[in-house]
Amino acid sequence: MKESFAGRVANATAVFLFLLACIPLLCLSLYNHPSAADDYCFADTAVRYGFWSAQNYYYNGWTGRYFSNMLVHANPLVWGWYDGFRLIPVLTVTALLSALFTLVSELLRGESLKNRLLTTGVLFFLIVLALQSVVEAFFWTAAIATYTVPTVLTIYLLAVMLRWYREPAGPNKWLTVVWAGFLVFASIGSGETNLILLLLLLLAIAGYRLLFQRTFDPFLVFLVVVALASSWLLFRAPGNAVRMGGNPHSGELVKSMGSSFGWLAKSVGGWLIKTPIIPLSLLYWPIARRITQPGAPNAPLFTLPAPLLTVVYVGLLAATIFPSYYGIGLPPFARTMNVLFVFFTLGWFFVLTVWAGRNRSSSTETASRVSTFSTTQVKTPLLVVTALWLAGSIAFSTSLNQLYTDLLGGRAAVYNKEMNERHRLLQQPGDTLRLAPISVYPPSLFVEDIKLDRTHWWNRCQSGYYNHKVIILDSTVTTAATAPVPVSSVGFPAKR
Repeated sequence: MKESFAGRVANATAVFLFLLACIPLLCLSLYNHPSAADDYCFADTAVRYGFWSAQNYYYNGWTGRYFSNMLVHANPLVWGWYDGFRLIPVLTVTALLSALFTLVSELLRGESLKNRLLTTGVLFFLIVLALQSVVEAFFWTAAIATYTVPTVLTIYLLAVMLRWYREPAGPNKWLTVVWAGFLVFASIGSGETNLILLLLLLLAIAGYRLLFQRTFDPFLVFLVVVALASSWLLFRAPGNAVRMGGNPHSGELVKSMGSSFGWLAKSVGGWLIKTPIIPLSLLYWPIARRITQPGAPNAPLFTLPAPLLTVVYVGLLAATIFPSYYGIGLPPFARTMNVLFVFFTLGWFFVLTVWAGRNRSSSTETASRVSTFSTTQVKTPLLVVTALWLAGSIAFSTSLNQLYTDLLGGRAAVYNKEMNERHRLLQQPGDTLRLAPISVYPPSLFVEDIKLDRTHWWNRCQSGYYNHKVIILDSTVTTAATAPVPVSSVGFPAKR
């Protein structure tokens, strides 16, 4: 059947929105550099003491994030591949898109490839649109390993779990069990935010299967056991006690729970206004009705009790915030909010689909009226509202504004040129170097620079990596770096 004009416009808009979000990320990846914040510390520790010794050092001295620790201690600097950091944003974008498409394909089985691709593109656009920190989502390696990677793994795990239930008995089914167990192990071992979310999600699914469906599910029990063991491995780390012990407001259970729900309510209210999720939900409603109709491939998946699912959904989102208040006594950082919005969006449309199926089953008459109602009367004003809402969301999106300002305004190019020059000079031999501050710090690429305090950890890590005794950030220097100066002219930092 020939596609309508409105359908062609909607498809073209979805492609445009995807490209609007994706293109600047890919272009800016060419300007990415390792950050003075943590990237050099991980690399220097791994190069100096060895990969496994570095794991032990961080596990016992700072954090139990065993999987993300492995990733950051194998970053391109460890291999002497400075330009490898330009590939990290591309790989991160690709991984997120792949995970989203895999999950969408499992949830929308029976839909055309085009529809699944367009849905993935719109979801990606929404995620980028609402990012509170672009650099921490796609460009800063330390944050990518602790937040973006486990988010990608969790999304992909959900798709693997759905696939397992329709996999015929045989070796592939058993291999899928092993693969799902590894994904749980890796995701939980990357950070506390995804740990809480994933553990509670698995417990909720297993509990529903047991209490409501009267089914003992060995697959889910196995994943819960892996999740509990992985959580124990993370929380037992001596480094966690060191990190949490430095904050007097950590460990307040009741206050942290109340603060988590309060912050969630405030955040959701902002997202519903600042993103076009409401008009997009209205446009999605007919699709939700279609994929929940009897005989649809995934119709049984959406027969969950909608009120109970909504309560669980809200609780899981609040639990994602909880570690920030409980661990450090503060609202979640921007990188945590990045993760929260991803699962808010995915959960929103899943819950919406379940409500669509419940509405269908509760009133055949209503379903009939909706299916025969004039699409022209409904869609024309809705498309206009959606277009206006999209335009406003894009205009006021902090993340998109940062991406395009840095790329088209030239800040990324200047930053890249000065960082390349700094790297060239840092490779020159010498005990002491004086470096000028970078003249422009594009927020979509930059986290932190080395400090005026020559003994600061970040200065010492970078000097150690390049085999210098001292690196000094000097505002009187007008170039990215100068030739080495005599060692006697400066003091030495304390040994690490």
